[in-house]
Amino acid sequence: MLGGPRFWAEMSTLSATVASTEVTARVRRAGILSVAAHLPDGILSNADLEAMVDTSDSWIMERTGIRLRHRAGAGETTSEMGVKAARRALEMAGSPKIDAIVVTTITPDTRFPSAACLIQRKLDMGGIPAFDINAACSGFTYGLIVSEGLIRSGVADHILLVAAESMTSLVDWEDRGTCVLFGDGAGAAVLGAVSEGGIVARRWGADGTKGHLIYYGPKPDDADSPDKLRMAGKGTFRMAVETFCDVTAGVCADAGWDPASIDHFVPHQANQRIIEAAAKRLGIPMERVVINITETGNTSSASIPLALAAAAAQGRFQRGDRVVVAAFGAGATWGAVAWEWDAV
Repeated sequence: MLGGPRFWAEMSTLSATVASTEVTARVRRAGILSVAAHLPDGILSNADLEAMVDTSDSWIMERTGIRLRHRAGAGETTSEMGVKAARRALEMAGSPKIDAIVVTTITPDTRFPSAACLIQRKLDMGGIPAFDINAACSGFTYGLIVSEGLIRSGVADHILLVAAESMTSLVDWEDRGTCVLFGDGAGAAVLGAVSEGGIVARRWGADGTKGHLIYYGPKPDDADSPDKLRMAGKGTFRMAVETFCDVTAGVCADAGWDPASIDHFVPHQANQRIIEAAAKRLGIPMERVVINITETGNTSSASIPLALAAAAAQGRFQRGDRVVVAAFGAGATWGAVAWEWDAV
């Protein structure tokens, strides 16, 4: 018989060590290599809204913190805005070979083909997978988590993640409670495998029983009214604050971080009052919170990459900084991602 008990015990240990090494080698971290933004030239100020609906600049600022929002022009589609942000992100990342395109949006150009396929065509990247994610305002966090999974598993080396929205096409311009909130825009990020830093924790979830809080359809008390964006203001505010806090605290715990110790908190730009309330509960100083809703309004899934790109352009991030992004959206959906800043 070849070898004795000791020989086979040593062989078993060696095989286990090799298998463990192979598994370790296959586990990779995914990092955000670049982030870029595009905002359409059209501007809709609070003064403009005063002429359209019964509201005022002081009323809007007090309740939302929004002064103006960008609005896509005639023929300026979601995919076109996404392409402009994508080209900037690709250039900033050094134009790596992209293995998949992930697009988050609730306002695609058309029901099908997907916005991702339209963006792929305009970028001349045919042949690679391209698909949309519909998670409303949580879309970018969902996109980060899906993209990270593809990279960590070795299915992809680089992913182009685009979040683009034409929210002004959905609003009811006679509803002063919602029409003042939303704007248009796009953000894009390139994700790739990194040797250090990168994404360290992620959380996401959904609760379809809360779908009535934010939806697209007729008014809840008028089935014959046109389909528009509808929102239950008080219920949405309360759940948004609670969910922001829960998912942020959870992802920080997974990362081994104290929320008060993170360097930058980048929440979905839904409403400045929601952001302030959540930061206070979490114990995060406001100087560490990235807010740009004043100049963009709520751009749904595009809001986090727009805020990231603006803060990065201002030089707020340093390599190794602890960054947490968190979102709550229609569905209801939520998500948060924690990572060490590594964008080039």
